[in-house]
Amino acid sequence: MTYWSNLQRTVKDRGPAPLVTWLGELGRIELSAVTFANAVSKAGNFIIDGLELDEDSSIAVELGNHWQSPVWLGAALATGIPLKQDADILFSHADRANTWSASKDSLVVISQDPFGMPSKDVPEGFVNGSAEVRTFGDYFAPSWTNELDVLVAQESFTWDALVGHARALQIANSITDGTCIAISGTGDLVSRVVFTVVLPVIAGLSVVLIDQPSADMDAIKKQEKIDQIITFA
Repeated sequence: MTYWSNLQRTVKDRGPAPLVTWLGELGRIELSAVTFANAVSKAGNFIIDGLELDEDSSIAVELGNHWQSPVWLGAALATGIPLKQDADILFSHADRANTWSASKDSLVVISQDPFGMPSKDVPEGFVNGSAEVRTFGDYFAPSWTNELDVLVAQESFTWDALVGHARALQIANSITDGTCIAISGTGDLVSRVVFTVVLPVIAGLSVVLIDQPSADMDAIKKQEKIDQIITFA
C-alpha cells in the first residue's frame, strides 16, 4: 500500500464527507475526500509534469496551517518525492520572496486566498504555483513505484514506517478511528504530515485546521463537532 492507494480508498469509502476543514480569519473552507484528492492529483501532476521533479528531487512545504499545506504535503507523498526542510524546491507564500536569495525558480508561490485563487502580487521570476496548477488535470497516476522510497527524509521514513509512526502517535494521543480532530499551530514537518495527511486516510479522521490567532476553542469545538484539539507550537 502507498499513500496514493490509501487516498483512493478514502475517496471510495468517504466521497463527499469532509476530510480537511480550514478555519481562517477570512473564512471557512471544507474539502471533501473527493475535493481533496482532486487537489492532490492536480498538484501531483504539476510537480511531475510542470516542475519536472523526480524521485531524486526533494520538496519543502511551508504553508502554515492553511488547507493548502496538507494538499501539497499529500502531493509529495503521492508522487514519492522526499520531503525535506532544506530541499530543491520550496512551496511557500509570496512574502517569502522578499528575503529569497536562492534561484527564483526554486520557490513556488502558493496563494493564501481562502478559495485558492492565484496570488496577484508574485514578484517577477518566481513560480506562481496557484496559477500554474490550475492548468493541470485531476487524473493522477504515480510515475514510479514508491513503496520503498524515503518519504520524509530527515526521519528516513518509508511509507510503511510512516504509517507505523502515525499509529503510535494516534495511540499516544488517544485518538479514535473515525473521529474529528482539530489542529492548532504549525508543528514540525513529521507532525504535520502525520496528523493532516496520513491519519485522515489510514484512520478515517476528519481534520479541522484552526488558523486563527485568537480562536475561541470551545466555540469552534462545538460548532465543528470536534472530538479532540491538538495544539502544536
